[in-house]
Order: sequence, then structure tokens, then C-alpha cells
Amino acid sequence: MPRSSTTPSAASAPTVPPLKQPGHIDQFLLYRMHNLTRVAVQGVGLMFRREIGISRRDWRILAFVGQFPDLNLTRLAELTALDTVIASRCVTQLVRRGLLANTRQPTNKRVSALRLTETGKAVYEQARAAGQQYNVEFAACLSDDEARQLETLMDKLEARAHELTKREIERSGGAEDSAGDE
Repeated sequence: MPRSSTTPSAASAPTVPPLKQPGHIDQFLLYRMHNLTRVAVQGVGLMFRREIGISRRDWRILAFVGQFPDLNLTRLAELTALDTVIASRCVTQLVRRGLLANTRQPTNKRVSALRLTETGKAVYEQARAAGQQYNVEFAACLSDDEARQLETLMDKLEARAHELTKREIERSGGAEDSAGDE
């Protein structure tokens, strides 16, 4: 019996998007997101160095100390997703440059409180404005509807990433691998 003209051909059958069924690493969602992030942060990092004289890591520390004055080093490391030793080195360098003040808490001399200095506040505001402008330029390729859709999709992906990470921590016997493979 001849094939009916209403039967869909294999060529017209819907295909699974490569992000959901990747054939090669360059189609993996995480790999694509990593590459996007790598290229984007390289550009913003170059801008911060050229215009303000700070690194992206410096900006991250200044941003969190600016938002949460009197942070201690441990909490700062958590918020910035930096190893405590690396955060400590960065803080020491920012204190030397006069951008941060590191004072001991009167109630517990072992714990320090970090604050922006007046110079640090000026650098923070300059970096915040420059970062905000860079973000505006970066997102300019999206329509308002696309930006709203991306926001929704990012929320969904972040929630799913937390679910999968929790599952993997449980499967690993509670051992968290926070070292990263960058």
C-alpha cells in the first residue's frame, strides 16, 4: 500500500533541541553557559581594569562589603564564593590600597569587620555605575520580552541546579566539592 501524503516524513518530525539532548560537549547547556560567562566576564574585567584599576574579584569584594558593611572575612568568602584564603589575600591587598578598613570587633578581637573607606566608597560607586552600564549594553541585544523570558528561564535553571546539586551531595555521602574545576 502506498504511503499516504498526510503521513509526516522523518524530516518534518520535531527534533529534540541540542541543549536537551547534546551530541557533543559544545552543545551541553553547562558548557554553553560557561563559555558565555567566560567571554562576558573577560570583557567586563578588561573594562574594570582599564577604567577603574580594579579586578573583577576586587569589584566583587567591594560590592558585598558596600552592600553589607561590617562583614567578617568568613561571611565575605561565602557571599563572594571565594576560598577564605583567597578572600583574605584580596582583602589584605584592598586594605593596603586604602579601599577597605579592617577593624577588630570590640566584642571579639579575633573577628574583624570590613568596611569601605571613603576612597573605597568612591571606587565602589564608580565600579557599580560602570558595571551597571556594561550590563545594560550586554542585555541590549534582547527585547524586553526576551529579557523577561530569560529572567524566568534563569530562575528555573538556578532552582534545578540547586536540586541536582543537593541530590549529588546526598549521593556523595554529604561531601561537597567546592574546589571547582575551572
